[in-house]
Amino acid sequence: MNYNCAGIIVAAGSGTRMGGVSKPNIKILGVTLFEYVLKAFCQSMAERIVVVCSKDNIESLKEIAAGYNKEISFVLGGSTRAESVFNGITAANADIACVHDCARPFITAYLIDQTIKTAAEKGASCLCSPITDTVKHKDPQTGIVSTPNRDNMFAVQTPQCFKTEHYLNAKAAAGESYISFTDETSLLEAAGVEVEYIKTSCTNIKLTTVDDIPIAEILMKRALNND
Repeated sequence: MNYNCAGIIVAAGSGTRMGGVSKPNIKILGVTLFEYVLKAFCQSMAERIVVVCSKDNIESLKEIAAGYNKEISFVLGGSTRAESVFNGITAANADIACVHDCARPFITAYLIDQTIKTAAEKGASCLCSPITDTVKHKDPQTGIVSTPNRDNMFAVQTPQCFKTEHYLNAKAAAGESYISFTDETSLLEAAGVEVEYIKTSCTNIKLTTVDDIPIAEILMKRALNND
């Protein structure tokens, strides 16, 4: 591959819905979410890693990262996810950026490498999983409820990986409104960039509330037993 790639770990969340504990510092089976994710990126083809963190967790995350030998740097996040990702991508200064939420501890080096290789070939890529629930859509203007065909729908995950030039062009096209985009695929697609979606398991879950922790512990035990 003729591109250099950086992994961007987004770890700046406040953890308000996690009882006030910073998400990266939450432990599953005695290991922090941050270390699960960091280990996967250190085993991947990403040449370096940028951790987007907060003033509250930067020292604890640096302490964990000291045990790894890949190039790892830290940058403070912004007031929104979009600003945090931009800070990370700017600090990375790489041809390809592979952005991952620290709240998804089940990511593997294999899946990271799949998104990097696909982005290098196609320009942008993202993990996704099939939707198994029936989904309803209510039109905010008419109040009419419709049922989209779930066979044509999927849930977007991370990593979201793309050539940095595509991201910067999309951000410039969006102007100040870029901060309203909740993920990078939406920003890229708004600028006309086609994203290649890679289907994977539903177990690449994102931990959002304290209720997710017991579920994550069960899944992590299963994952570790299968290694």
